[in-house]
Amino acid sequence: MRKALIVVKLGGSALTDKTAIYTPRRAAIGRAAKQIADLRRRFSFVVVHGAGSYGHIPVKRWHLTSGFKHAGQLRGLAATKSKLLEWELILDEAFLKHHVPLIPLLASDYVVTKNGRIHTTDLRPITNWLRLGCVPSSGGDIVTDLRNGFAILSGDQLAAYLAIKLKASRLIFGTDVDGVFDSNPKLNPRARLLSDLTVTSAARFASRARGSTAPDVTGGMAGKIREAVAVAARGIPVYFVNLTKNERLKAAALDRQVLCSKIIPA
Repeated sequence: MRKALIVVKLGGSALTDKTAIYTPRRAAIGRAAKQIADLRRRFSFVVVHGAGSYGHIPVKRWHLTSGFKHAGQLRGLAATKSKLLEWELILDEAFLKHHVPLIPLLASDYVVTKNGRIHTTDLRPITNWLRLGCVPSSGGDIVTDLRNGFAILSGDQLAAYLAIKLKASRLIFGTDVDGVFDSNPKLNPRARLLSDLTVTSAARFASRARGSTAPDVTGGMAGKIREAVAVAARGIPVYFVNLTKNERLKAAALDRQVLCSKIIPA
């Protein structure tokens, strides 16, 4: 019997300190790896991870957000890609400690964007590794773009795209907060958690939501919600859970009661 597929987006805000350059949060990484390890008997997984401080800070430093403008950017482009590879290795080692056969795949090797949105892909590397029982892993990346030379591909956009194309049973966004709030909980202690959202209410909320407090070149929480709406509109439930808390990722995967936000499919 084929296992149900779950796409998990491990947020860079939870796995790194996005205000401090190149700073992993190893406890959170290990916590996520252990939960996925515990669930592998029941589910197959595709892991998508954010770039966190390994991507957002150098991208802004080297002025890469608007695509190719001049040859002077290329050194910064290469330096940023090198740091993204370093970040991938940190994740790989953490998952291997929990006996998860994580297979790193660079998004830039199988994704081409057009004006920043995914245009063409070759998903055979992902499906082939899944068939063998491995856990394919990709992250936010700098990819070639048909209009702009290159573009920043967010892990959020990639996770949503893969959830739809691979017909996932659910998409889980792991962040550093308990879910989607009516205002930024890091700035407003009275912010209210929105536990259950419809596709319509989530889309309305995303249109007026503001981003995070840390440097983020890929859209922040509002960007996550916009990507999630497209997934839920295809009939796939989407969860937002706190990766810094024990067992919440596992509870969402098993559809158990847990403090989180859920976008109910159309």
